[in-house]
Amino acid sequence: MNRYSNIALRVSNLIRTSVQEDDTEGLADRELQILEHVTREYGHGRHVFMEDGMSLKHLGSRYTLRKSIQVLIDSDYLNIDATADSRQRSLVPAPRALSLFHSIGKSISRILAD
Repeated sequence: MNRYSNIALRVSNLIRTSVQEDDTEGLADRELQILEHVTREYGHGRHVFMEDGMSLKHLGSRYTLRKSIQVLIDSDYLNIDATADSRQRSLVPAPRALSLFHSIGKSISRILAD
């Protein structure tokens, strides 16, 4: 197996085990993808509103997405920030999510340094 395949396998295992260790109840793939999307957009300084989260149609119906977002809120991975317009609810990663991705990033840096 070449070096890049080995790195990819180590990183994949690291991400999976880090998420499992952080959330003992286990996040479903849908929740993890929503969390990644919100955190990525937040990192780029863009807001993701609850209504935008519902537009991730490839992940499920509006009801399913709403339910998954609520799981993330209840698990302290996402928060809803108040906005001037009460019809728009901004989703932001909670400290728990930011800490999780920060620790994963540090671990990946160590793997790449090897």
